[in-house]
Amino acid sequence: MQYEAICTSCKKPFKLQEGEAQYKQMKERKAHLFYCEECKHKIRFDAIRNFFSYY
Repeated sequence: MQYEAICTSCKKPFKLQEGEAQYKQMKERKAHLFYCEECKHKIRFDAIRNFFSYY
């Protein structure tokens, strides 16, 4: 079973596969912000880059 969500960042629809953490959040409606894999990677990379720019 899978859900379809809309990426909060790029506004493109993507599918959440059973077994993923976001799938569980969607099923239980714990979170309302969902990100596709590409946007999630960009956000994580920017956070790491910003962290190391302080040192």
